[in-house]
Amino acid sequence: MTSLTRYTLLSLIAVFLFGCSGNTDKQRQIEAIAQHRATTLSNSLPIEHGPLTIMQAKAVGNSVQLMMIYNGEAASSAQQLLEGSIRYYCNNSEVKANLVHGVIYNIKLRSPRGKLLAERVITENSCAKKAE
Repeated sequence: MTSLTRYTLLSLIAVFLFGCSGNTDKQRQIEAIAQHRATTLSNSLPIEHGPLTIMQAKAVGNSVQLMMIYNGEAASSAQQLLEGSIRYYCNNSEVKANLVHGVIYNIKLRSPRGKLLAERVITENSCAKKAE
């Protein structure tokens, strides 16, 4: 192998390795943002808003997982309340900034007895589609 070929090969390997470490750093940054947001919300729990109560907030990777309880006493259906929550999250400036960075929100809506009523994942793309 000539020295020029060896140099080219080593350069390509170095570029590949540095590119991979950059992706790892970005992923860690996104996960740190998700962890910070989940911790901030978790420290304020429970958060009551009308017939919905956020009971749990935790980060899993780049996802902020929110578990909400629907007390069922409102005239709105669980699905309507979930859609309203999604609109809120898509329009909230702090949440939008997190979505742009790659954080996703996973909302689970449960009955007081723990039955899963609805689940939605909110991403930057899903918010953009709602805005159209």
